[in-house]
Amino acid sequence: MKKVILLSLFLSFFFASFAQFGTFKKKEDIEKFKDTRLVVVLFEDSAYSASIIAAVERYWTFTGYEFADDIDLQKYKKGDYAFLYFSKSKGSKIKAKVCSSEEDMNAFVITRKFSRRVTPDNLLAYGFCSNRIDTADWETEATRGVQLINNYFNAAIQAEKSGNLSSSSMMSNYPSDKTQLVDKKLLIEDKQLELKGKEDAMSLFDGDVEEVDVEEIQKAIKWQDNSFAYYYYSKDEKFCNKLVVSAANSELMYFANSSPSNCKCNAKDLKALKDIKTKAIKGGRD
Repeated sequence: MKKVILLSLFLSFFFASFAQFGTFKKKEDIEKFKDTRLVVVLFEDSAYSASIIAAVERYWTFTGYEFADDIDLQKYKKGDYAFLYFSKSKGSKIKAKVCSSEEDMNAFVITRKFSRRVTPDNLLAYGFCSNRIDTADWETEATRGVQLINNYFNAAIQAEKSGNLSSSSMMSNYPSDKTQLVDKKLLIEDKQLELKGKEDAMSLFDGDVEEVDVEEIQKAIKWQDNSFAYYYYSKDEKFCNKLVVSAANSELMYFANSSPSNCKCNAKDLKALKDIKTKAIKGGRD
């Protein structure tokens, strides 16, 4: 029985830590990081490199930055630097020659030092990405990844004390105004919605839901269309990370973990989103 309890506590901690998109524990470390120079690592894949350059130039605001090829990082061995690049999970459908992670992860990552094999002790922040990324997908994946990480830092720097950097505190502040979910139409990629019997997506969500081609979601991201939120997942060996974010600025609306075989948006996810909206509306009236 004790083993079961300990396992449950471990899983709860693991899930929560992966929900806040960062590993910082002390407020002073967040403040110090703001003076760090971010080195955005470019790889041989031209679509990847062009997309991360554009995303950082448009959406990264937390630190200064510069760009460097992965084969030209010798000059960054000493100094106050951090590194932004991509970690590919084992089961992902990504042909680009990027990096991987010791704790299997499909995401843009920021680390203290550049390493082709990301280790937990080196990881500072991350933004989950889709498991299938082809040439045309890098633009929107890089946009969301950069925005998610930037949002984490901008939320963390506002913490009044170190205790507010805990997973529960950070998640309660994602996004700062949860009422913005109320009027958004939820987009779900075709074949990624799984309902049973008479379950109805719009009733469960209590709002407008539409299954669309992935190109429609990408269009909303490119236009930064504030009228949409969308569902996506990022799967690794152990878990499927389910997320709903706004098309504009990638504000996190919903995060949940499930087994790798349960990645589709289901009734439980839609009900949870409805609850978030209900609580947000009620909170706004208080």
